[in-house]
Amino acid sequence: MVLLDEAPEFLIHEVLSNFNISSDMHSVARINETLARITSDREKIKDDEQTTLRALSRKMEISKQSMEATASAAGRKEHGANMLRLDREKFALAKGINELESSAHGLEGQLARLKEELEQVDGEDPMQSALVEAEDGTLLKLKVYRSLGIDLQEDGAAGYSKAVIRNSSKGDIHVVNIERKFSHFFYANYFWNVM
Repeated sequence: MVLLDEAPEFLIHEVLSNFNISSDMHSVARINETLARITSDREKIKDDEQTTLRALSRKMEISKQSMEATASAAGRKEHGANMLRLDREKFALAKGINELESSAHGLEGQLARLKEELEQVDGEDPMQSALVEAEDGTLLKLKVYRSLGIDLQEDGAAGYSKAVIRNSSKGDIHVVNIERKFSHFFYANYFWNVM
């Protein structure tokens, strides 16, 4: 054990009296005030920043919703335009199909008429008929005219007064009065032009 020359209470009291802690206490109080002020300022800045952050978040959310609505509206508009374009194409195709069907019906009718004419022409063998009727040149001429679609009507004076010309490709019929003042060459050219 260590022996002290003086009593410990006296030593403690002497040590305490030699310490001047009032300036230290004043410094600590100042530090605490500064710390409190800095903490308060930080809290205020933090609150201000959080308020600003919330405001910016709301603004961003509103902008995002607006952008999505605009994109959605543009998508709907594009979809509507595509549907309109497709409807136009559909109607154009339907119109084209109807026109082709009516054209096909017309061509079927024309084919049937042509087949019928072909059967008639095949049934009338002009060469064989010409051999059979070779003696009579007038009958042969009439047969050739009829095979070309020309029917002549006699006038009763060993001549012809009218010619009926049928153009089967056009579906036309022409009646021509034959007069003696025009030449055979004129009528031949006219008949060919009409056919």
